[in-house]
Amino acid sequence: MGVRVIADLGENVTLTGGLALQTESSWTTFTNCTSDFFTYHGNDAEMYFEEEDFDGFIEKISALEIDRVGEDLEMPWGQKVVRLYDPDKHIIEVGEDMKVMMKRLHATGLSIEQLSEKTFMSPKMVARMLN
Repeated sequence: MGVRVIADLGENVTLTGGLALQTESSWTTFTNCTSDFFTYHGNDAEMYFEEEDFDGFIEKISALEIDRVGEDLEMPWGQKVVRLYDPDKHIIEVGEDMKVMMKRLHATGLSIEQLSEKTFMSPKMVARMLN
C-alpha cells in the first residue's frame, strides 16, 4: 500500500505517514486488558489509504487471496475505492488518489465548475489539483 517501515521494534512497527501497528499481546500488556477484551471482524471501523495507480493496485491484489468487503465501487464524487479485510479482519479502504481522480474526470470533458459540483470541492481546489 505504499507505506514503508521506519522502525521495527518487534511488537510495534512505525510506518511512513504516521501509522503505527502494535501486536495484541503488547497492547494487552500496556492497557492491562485481557485478550478476551478484543473482538475482530466487527465491521465498525476502517483504515483509509490512497493509491496513485488504483487500477494497478486492483490488479496486484487480484492475484492474492484477499477477502473484499463488497465490490469495487466508484463513489458519487467519482473516486474509485475498494475495501478489504486484513488478516485480523479489520477493514482497509483503498481509494484512488484524489488528484489522479480529478485529472481522470477532467479528461472526460468535465469543466472545473462541473468537477467542483460533482466532488463538493471549491473551484479553486479543483484547479489546484489539476495543476
